[in-house]
Amino acid sequence: MRGAEAVIVPVEFLGKKLLKKERQKKTYRIKEIDTELRVGRTRREARLLHKAKLAGVKCPTVYEVGIDYLIMDKISGRKLRGDSEELKEAGEVLGALHAAGIIHGDFTPYNIIVNSSGIFVIDFGLGSFSKKVESQADDVITMLRGIEGKKQFIAGYKKFSGSREVLKRIEKIESRARYRS
Repeated sequence: MRGAEAVIVPVEFLGKKLLKKERQKKTYRIKEIDTELRVGRTRREARLLHKAKLAGVKCPTVYEVGIDYLIMDKISGRKLRGDSEELKEAGEVLGALHAAGIIHGDFTPYNIIVNSSGIFVIDFGLGSFSKKVESQADDVITMLRGIEGKKQFIAGYKKFSGSREVLKRIEKIESRARYRS
């Protein structure tokens, strides 16, 4: 599987079938800058995954962090659908990430895997550490654009103690984008 920044391939590691996410060199960038970006993003993603686990969020376990790659669990299942309970739980999960100071950066149904063990969040490659309300609001907006059951998702997100301020900020962000006649 190939994304904008990384290639994901199955590997066997420590006798387990896992995934290797390797950030690809960008030949259009200066070599030193490219290396610094790939190394920094790889390390940051590993730290985000670790902190998410500490916050009780189900996500891949990282087994090895290389210079520009991660070896981690393969999470099997299906992407999030419009089921109201799943959407509510996804809202709770995003609230838990925000409470831990984690911005996912691409919180969409495509980065949420559902299986018999629950809801798992994957691909923290665009993530960051922040408690900024604006960044949290952007995370929520990203999800709302990708789902039908907005009310169910918001109901779950409201369990996050900072949700009121984030939801107010969403209104401000959306008003900036509206054209006025």
